Amino acid sequence: MIIKNHYRLGLSILLVSLAFAWYFWHRQPDNSLTAIQARGTLRVGLDASFPPFETMTADGQIIGLDVDIAQALAQDLGVKAEFVNIGFDGLYDALLARRVDLVISGLPNDPRWTEDVAYTHNYFNAGQMLITRAENTIIKQTDDLAQRKVAIEWGSQADMEARQLQQTIVPMQLIRQSTATEAIETLLNDQADAAIVDAVTGVSALPRGLKIITYLTDEWYAAAVHLQDRELLAAMNESLTKLNKSGQMAQLQAKWLK
Repeated sequence: MIIKNHYRLGLSILLVSLAFAWYFWHRQPDNSLTAIQARGTLRVGLDASFPPFETMTADGQIIGLDVDIAQALAQDLGVKAEFVNIGFDGLYDALLARRVDLVISGLPNDPRWTEDVAYTHNYFNAGQMLITRAENTIIKQTDDLAQRKVAIEWGSQADMEARQLQQTIVPMQLIRQSTATEAIETLLNDQADAAIVDAVTGVSALPRGLKIITYLTDEWYAAAVHLQDRELLAAMNESLTKLNKSGQMAQLQAKWLK
């Protein structure tokens, strides 16, 4: 009985301590926006080796879709975007060490990091998509791939998704190419009825006379801030919502994904 009472007392103390810790953390002053506006810059971490989201020009300028989005977010705060080029593996460390205020770099929304960072609203789905030529009226869903030719990149995630479709839904002939770009060319040259590619490749090719049938997987990109920067997170989400509603996000994606 004494052991049980001690156990219950210890458990009660632990629960109370956790409650106080939660309350204390949530009541901590959040000066993230004040510090950024006082500094006059939003420090943005990215890895400038992932075109068209971010890349380095010959004269050392960092350009890309994420760059334009970050500049729009900074403008909403009334400050300038200051870009810090960091290897992808070091982006989260830089954010946690507060070397940067925001990370936006083709960054997948990863649940494993949610105890350390806070993600903004998603802004791009980079998952695998099924596409066909714009004039194709036969293929409207995955079931319509039966007995059709589907181009994919050998050994890629698209290849895995196609083989799963073969096994579980419809029999189809796979035309394997060395790259996703070559799979697109196979479709455009009328050597395949459809293609499965990543959304970055697929969306870039849409202006050439292709259309999206459906997404087969989701891989959402989002920006990330320090977990404690709640005001900054709210401001970034508000700005991203504004970019989407105004159509500016669609314009930026059309500019870079072509």
